[in-house]
Amino acid sequence: MRILMKTLSIALAVTIPITSLCLGINIATRMPDVYQYEFKAADVLHNLDLEKDNDQMGKFISDFMIGKTAEWQIITEDEDRTQRSFNENEMMAAATARKDINIVAAIGILALILMVTSFVMLKKYDFDKEIRKRFKLGAVIYVCLIAVYIAGFLIAAKTGHSLGDMLGYKPHEDDLLPQIITGELQRGLLYSSAVVSAVIMGIFGYIIYKITEPKRIFSRNYY
Repeated sequence: MRILMKTLSIALAVTIPITSLCLGINIATRMPDVYQYEFKAADVLHNLDLEKDNDQMGKFISDFMIGKTAEWQIITEDEDRTQRSFNENEMMAAATARKDINIVAAIGILALILMVTSFVMLKKYDFDKEIRKRFKLGAVIYVCLIAVYIAGFLIAAKTGHSLGDMLGYKPHEDDLLPQIITGELQRGLLYSSAVVSAVIMGIFGYIIYKITEPKRIFSRNYY
């Protein structure tokens, strides 16, 4: 039993930050808000013939990322022909990005299940103090993960490695995708993921400390 509780406490410390980061990335990349904000701030759609405004384009990306829209494609109807905005190379890159985010989501869900299981078991056997201790360790691990996450992205950008390289995408001169998913937008998603994951981490901490809060009798703590 001692070994099991020790294993569960370690699992709790590791899965709390992993769950927070994975959920933060998924929320930031799947919701339309960041895209809409960046489009409005940079006005990148003004010279692109997509027949979508900033809000509509943000929703289009969001719908694609959550799987509501199957294909990364905008079809416009001219008088005598149907025009597709994105080529096969761009569609494949977008599909790969969604698949990668889905993998991150799967990791987050598995980490969440293990986190809840560890917490319930530790709480069942009255390891409240150990739970709070492991959350503090998890917070340290979280800070390290965020630092590596942001630093890795910024270093890759400075050394000439783009998001497209990681997706196996080589843009052509007339591609629209690099004009929409700009470096500014990618940084916006990066920082938004960090902020959202920090909020999730804070929520986890509040819930954990609330549930494991020591009983107070006459202003004295009893475990």
